[in-house]
Amino acid sequence: MEIISLPFLAFALVVILVYSRLSRPAQNAWLLAASYVFYLTWGWGYAAVLVGITLVNYLLGLRLGQDSPAKSKWLWAGILVNAAPLVALKALVSPYTLLTFNTSAALLPIGFSFYTLQAISYLVDVSRGQIPPVRNPIDFALYLAWFPKLLSGPIEKASRFIPQLEKARSVDNARIGSGLGLILVGLLRKLVIADALTAIRPADLFSNPAAYSSLERLTWLVVFAFTLYNDFAGYTSIARGLSALFGIDLSPNFAQPFFARSFGEFWNRWHISLSTWLRDYIFFPLRRRMLQKRLPAWIALAAPPLLTMLVSGYWHGASLSMLAWGGLHGLYQVVEQKFRKSRPDETALHKVLSALTIFVFVTLAWVPFAAVNFSTALTYWRGFLPGYSFTFPTTAWLNILAALLFSLGLDWQEFRAGSDVYFLRWTARKQVWMLVAALLVLILFAGGGPNISNFVYQGF
Repeated sequence: MEIISLPFLAFALVVILVYSRLSRPAQNAWLLAASYVFYLTWGWGYAAVLVGITLVNYLLGLRLGQDSPAKSKWLWAGILVNAAPLVALKALVSPYTLLTFNTSAALLPIGFSFYTLQAISYLVDVSRGQIPPVRNPIDFALYLAWFPKLLSGPIEKASRFIPQLEKARSVDNARIGSGLGLILVGLLRKLVIADALTAIRPADLFSNPAAYSSLERLTWLVVFAFTLYNDFAGYTSIARGLSALFGIDLSPNFAQPFFARSFGEFWNRWHISLSTWLRDYIFFPLRRRMLQKRLPAWIALAAPPLLTMLVSGYWHGASLSMLAWGGLHGLYQVVEQKFRKSRPDETALHKVLSALTIFVFVTLAWVPFAAVNFSTALTYWRGFLPGYSFTFPTTAWLNILAALLFSLGLDWQEFRAGSDVYFLRWTARKQVWMLVAALLVLILFAGGGPNISNFVYQGF
């Protein structure tokens, strides 16, 4: 059942109506049942895998909550039980590309990469004594299976999510307005920006880049960057908005990433829940370990970001292309830590130039992320060298410019307000007019029944 579909709309409305009439303990049981019904529409095998992962981690959590000299062994056993299938399945579906799903990708349950990281973080946090083990099996199962975030996150920490399940939840007018507004923004990002740009971009761009001039490759690469961002940010916004209608807050996953003025800041703004997970469970432990071992300073500086981003690359896909993408971002951060100096007195012009510089390097790194293989990525990059054709692309420039400006406009509103629910601060009159305008735009783009593409990160 696709998130943007009439069957899902009917499903969500039924779940909300029944939920509103139940007591809190019954609410959690109902939401768990609804989450599994939703997952079953994607495949009974997927649901069976999730049940197994849930049961194993629930029992491991109880074990880790006990004082025992074998606690570290149980923790490593739990990490292995979760990580080994993920590592193996990623290898089985390789080579993998985000643009054309490999047929063998059916081996990897949808959402598996997301809820596996949640399970690992839960075990680690329990073993550290940062949270108590979850004793209510329904609450723990719902933590992994909550259907708004099941397919593509955000990757929630148990310390943030579980307490919301253990207390009574109220859904007032402000929360309803926030939820519906986030859903609307998500639909705009997905249908009006991401899908519109996808329809314009050549289908063989990342499989046959030699057919395009340097300027064409550059143009379409920028288009791809905005497409990927608005597709994933659109899903996150819809998921957070839908979850808010049940009184459950999900973590923000994006915060105007193209406004970042450093590579570190970019990863604090892009796929925030994954970046936070990698920081807390890979980067910090690696750095602490290396400092404790008194390794040479250059190793302690370079190894943690490089290894962390290589893990990120593998998580996205076990291919040389994805590892190259992760390695590039690791290298960016190493160079930045070594040479970049803080400038608190930056002028507005310097801030803009810094943001543009980061955008250029991040965008160039999307090439191996999107290419069918690393050889094709090299071909794509070679097209930017002197001596290659700079033929001016003949395309729908007005449509591209409108979509990009619309995307930046949404980001600018969030940036100015310091919140992605900036619309709650508008006057009632402005809210009504903007709602009407947004609905008209959605009808214009989706009212004719266009082919709505899958959310990109459902491929994980």
